[in-house]
Amino acid sequence: MLPGSLTGPKAKLALAGRFPESLAAPDPMPQTHFIADDFGLNEAVNAAIVRAHREGALTGAGLMPGQPGFAGAVALARENPDLEIGWHVHLCDSQPVTLPAWPWGNSPVRAGFRLGLTAGFRASVRRELTSQWAALQATGLACRFVNAHHHLHMHPFVLGEIRRVVGPEFRGWLRGFDFRLFPGTTATARLTRLAGRCLERRLEAKWAGPRSAAVWGVDRLCRMEAGEIEHAIRSAPGVEHEFIFHPRSVAADADLDALIALRGKG
Repeated sequence: MLPGSLTGPKAKLALAGRFPESLAAPDPMPQTHFIADDFGLNEAVNAAIVRAHREGALTGAGLMPGQPGFAGAVALARENPDLEIGWHVHLCDSQPVTLPAWPWGNSPVRAGFRLGLTAGFRASVRRELTSQWAALQATGLACRFVNAHHHLHMHPFVLGEIRRVVGPEFRGWLRGFDFRLFPGTTATARLTRLAGRCLERRLEAKWAGPRSAAVWGVDRLCRMEAGEIEHAIRSAPGVEHEFIFHPRSVAADADLDALIALRGKG
C-alpha cells in the first residue's frame, strides 16, 4: 500500500461531522488520499467505486445526496466501513434536492457567475446546501471530508455557505486549492489551477480547518495512471496529497485499473 493510505480499524474512526462517533479527537491527516467523486450518481458508478475500494487503493468516496444512486451508495458504505465517506457538494450537472433542475443547467461557469450576481439564486443555494447536508446526516454515516462537483467549493460564496452548514464543530478536511498538473495537461486544468491560486487567500479566510495540500487529477478526468501517481508522490514526500478519481464502470475503466494497480504496488 502506498504511504499514508488508511487501512484496517483506523479507517473506521470518524473524524468529523455532526454524528455521535465523530466527537472523538481526530487522528492526524494521512499523507495520501485516493478519493472517488460522484458516489451515488448511479448504480454503475457505485459498483465501480466499491470495487476500487475492495480490490484497489481507494480510501474514500464523496457522496452525492439526492442522486439516483444515493440510497444504494449509502447501503454500500455501510457494508464497507473502511471506506471514508465525504460530502460531494453538487450545484450543477446533477439533480438538485430542492429544485426540479438547476437554473444554470450543467455549467459550473454559469453557476459561478449567477451566484456572484443574483441574490435570489444565492438564497436557493443556501436552501439546497442545507438540504443536502441534512440528507447526509440522516444516513448516520460519519462525514470525513468535503469537496464539490466541478470544484464549485472554490466559489467564495459556496465555501462560506458550506462552512455555515457544517458548523464550527465539523473537524473534517476540505479538498484544497493547490491543483497540481501532470505532464501534457489541458488548458481547462490550467485555468482551474490558476483560479485556485488567485482565490486562495479569500478561500482560506472562509475555511480555517484542515485541507489536502496538493490536489491531483483535474487534468486526468477518467484517465488516471498509476505510474504518474507514484511519481507525483515520490517527487513531493511528506505532502498531504489528494488524488481524484471518477470510476464509471467495473469493466474497462482507466481510473479503476489505476487504483487496482496502485494496490498491487504495496
